[in-house]
Order: sequence, then structure tokens, then C-alpha cells
Amino acid sequence: MNISKISNKNYIAFHSNTNKSFSTSELPKNPKTYNKKEKIMFFSLLGGLAASTLLMLDRTSKTRLQQIAAEKTKKINLSRLSNVEIEIKSFKDNKNVLSIDDLSGIDSLKDFTNKFRLLQKNKEITKDHGIKSMSSILLWGVPGTGKTSAAKGIAKKLEADFIQLDKELFDSEFVSAGARQFASLIDQIEEHAHSNPEKTIVIFMDEIDGTMSIDKGYNNRHSEDLLNTLKKSISYLQDECDNILFIGATNKDPNGLKSDNAAVRLNTAILSRFNYQFEIGLPEPKNIKDAWAKLIKTKSGKEKFTEKQNELISQKFFELGMSYRDIKNVSNKLNIEDAVEFCKKGSYNSKKNLISVIQNDEKIGYDAVNKITISEDKKKTIIKDLEKSL
Repeated sequence: MNISKISNKNYIAFHSNTNKSFSTSELPKNPKTYNKKEKIMFFSLLGGLAASTLLMLDRTSKTRLQQIAAEKTKKINLSRLSNVEIEIKSFKDNKNVLSIDDLSGIDSLKDFTNKFRLLQKNKEITKDHGIKSMSSILLWGVPGTGKTSAAKGIAKKLEADFIQLDKELFDSEFVSAGARQFASLIDQIEEHAHSNPEKTIVIFMDEIDGTMSIDKGYNNRHSEDLLNTLKKSISYLQDECDNILFIGATNKDPNGLKSDNAAVRLNTAILSRFNYQFEIGLPEPKNIKDAWAKLIKTKSGKEKFTEKQNELISQKFFELGMSYRDIKNVSNKLNIEDAVEFCKKGSYNSKKNLISVIQNDEKIGYDAVNKITISEDKKKTIIKDLEKSL
């Protein structure tokens, strides 16, 4: 190394014989004039500088490698997200899914489905008259009222392909990655719709208000980006595809008319994207009876209760504020109780088992509309009246 290259720099060194510090500029310029100790000191200084330089380069290289690895990992994760595909279902031959015509208490939704099907069968006429055959509808009501069953029932009635968009499909830790993933899913739906112009495509997004809030605690931009993408997607599909029915569902009152709390209202920009709204409330006694009678039949078709008994049961279920979900839950438990008793005794008593089930079901007696739990005394009175009637 040429000493002249560093002779003008002010490096600090310590003389081996004293504690006095001095700069390299004080050293003789000609290395040949150094004594033995000064040479050792000089070359030790150069060695220290070289080691420091190498250490800095090593740390810089490691940091850069870590950055490259992190960027590569992020790209891999984003690539993995982009590979998610839509799942297309058909309920045409699915006996576990009832047509909208076989569901109780949603006559207005049945009328809409019939009109929508009529428009779909006469697309040319609707176009000539400037009528958009594509529609978007919002179903709202408290949990358990049958919003998902209604959406699937519509798809079955229309013999449509059913695509459900769950938040797991586009949930991501990366800002805006979820929105891009959602947009990718919409592109796939559009492609499927254009490839099957004679087929109706039902898109269902449950708990639409909650879905748009995913990752909100992590970063507010996630919700905002998803919200904007959803708004654009509904409008885009409405303009580009005439064989798609977009169905959103929410547990909130979208207009906030039944609450003074603004937090229960659906985003107005999202609300404006839906052509129609349908409130699905808790079932009335008549609707409860229809649903109950279908649920508590044995495999042999034998009815467990008489017509009069079913009317009494339906009335008491109504007084307890039970939803369709609650009714199905009770029927499942009753069927199990009867099956167990039949295996043990060779017979069963559905009346006794029903009382036992509703007495032990903690969810029974919860009024989902008013968000209150019926008092234990009132609950016991209703169940006791039912027991006497049966």
C-alpha cells in the first residue's frame, strides 16, 4: 500500500512507550526512517483499518442479503395468494339444499326470484327496453334467520352456479394485497360468466360488513382498499355481465332505521350498489310449524308429533324468540335423543325428550331481535306450559 495515499488523513495512534496520542501526519513520511517500534505501530494501524473495513463490508453484505431474502419471501407469499381460485358449486342434485320455494316466510324473496328468472329467459326483450337483467340484492336480519339458506335456495331455483366469497380467500397481512386478491377473484368470476352466457351465476358474500373490516386493527388501509374494490366490482359486474346475481348478507340494519347507533348501519357507498333489499326476520308461528314439521320426521317418514302438537310447539318456540337456526339445532338434538333412547329401550318418547332438550339448551330463550335474554322465570313458564300441552 502506498503510504502517500493515507499520509494526509488524521488517523489517531498511540505510541507504545507513552500515553500521548498523535496523528499519522506526525510520522516521518519515509517508512525507511521509522525505527523498529514505529514500524510495528504503523503496520498495526494499517491492519486495524483493513480489519474495520472488512467488518463494515461484511455487515453491509449481511444486511443487503437479509433485505433480498425478505423481498423474495414477500414475493413468494404474494404469489401464493394470487393462486387462490373461485369454487363453483351446483345445488341442482343436492337434496340437502332446499329451493327457495320450499323455504318458509320469505314470500317477497320468492317473488323476486321468479321475476329475475323471467328476465333471464327473455334477455333480448329486456335489452330492447333498456332493462338491466343483472341484479344485486342485500339480505339482512339477525343471525339464524336463514340468509345463507335463502341465497342457496335462490341458486337452486335458478339452477345457477353458486360462488361464495369468504374473507379467507383474500385475507392478507400485506397492505392492499387482499384488495388485489379480491380483484383477481372478480376477474375469474367475469371470465366464468362470459364463458357460460346461458348460465346464471349467483355470487354470495355473507356478513359483508364484517368482511370489509378484516385486518382493520392491523392497518386501516386494508379495509379501505377492500371497500373500494368491492364497490367497483359490484358496479363492474353489473355493467359487464347480464347473467350474474350478486347477493350480500349482513346482520346489521343497513339503513339504521331500527337503531340510533350509527355503528350498526351499513356503509352507504356499499348500500347504494344493491338494487334491492330484503329483510329476513324471525319466523312467525306458521313458518316455524312448516320448518319444524320437515325437521323432526324420522327416516321412515313417521311424524313424531300430531298436527295439533306441532301448532303448540310452534307457538311456544315463537314466544321464546327462536330463529330457524335455533329450531334446526333443537330438532337435531331431539333426533339424537330419540335415537339413543331407541337403542337402549327399543322405543322413545319424543315429547319427554323435547322438553329435556329445550330445558338444557343454553341458547334457548335468547331474543336476538332485542338482544336480551328472556328471564329464567319466563323461560321456565313457557316450557312448563308446553309440557302440559303435550
